[in-house]
Amino acid sequence: MLKKISIFIAFSLALIFSIDLLMDYIDQPPNFAAITDITARKKAFVDYLKPAIDQLNQERAEERQTLVTIYTNMRAGKAPDYWQRHQLKMWAERYDLDFQADKLKTLARKLLLHLDQIPTSMVLAQAALESAWGTSRFVQTGNNFFGQWCFKKGCGMVPIARNEDAKHEVKYFDSPEDSIKTYFENINKHAAYQELRQLRARTRAEGKALSGLNLVAGLENYSQRGQAYVDDLRAVIRSNHFE
Repeated sequence: MLKKISIFIAFSLALIFSIDLLMDYIDQPPNFAAITDITARKKAFVDYLKPAIDQLNQERAEERQTLVTIYTNMRAGKAPDYWQRHQLKMWAERYDLDFQADKLKTLARKLLLHLDQIPTSMVLAQAALESAWGTSRFVQTGNNFFGQWCFKKGCGMVPIARNEDAKHEVKYFDSPEDSIKTYFENINKHAAYQELRQLRARTRAEGKALSGLNLVAGLENYSQRGQAYVDDLRAVIRSNHFE
């Protein structure tokens, strides 16, 4: 029991350190609209967001490696230990998957679709389009870089062009890092982006590097503009040399 408590404390401290590290990477956003030179504004935008995006991707890469090890061991007949079961349960909760103690191998296989990196090029391109390179009121007022919605009255900002019968608002975030973290969870969890996750898994299976130009094909459901939105994302990635 003492060993289990020690493991849990170590995990908690590591999690706190990880959160603190992310906080160190990103402060309140600058006034991007005040940067009148477009090239300078884009550089400031990328310089501001990229460290936090890279940090989250590093965390996901490390978690995924742990998951791969657990899954590989289970396939070889080695049952996960207490710490590994705790990890699987934590990830299942994060991605809204059922945790059943007698079906951990199935859970681990499902988690491999969700627990993975998102190409920095894709994240930057979406942030640029959704926030008009950081100049939108959704960033300036609500730290929302990705146009994330919420559906409780007063949870965010009412879009100017919202239809009369629509109920959604553009969500307020306490901090920019909350917006980025929620975006990562949304892409890796929401059913609307299952196609993207499957495309990512196929890319992994083929031994290829993840590419934003490739994975944005799974983002048609992110915008009502569908394929036109995907085309715009690719144009942003290419024109700004994000990859």
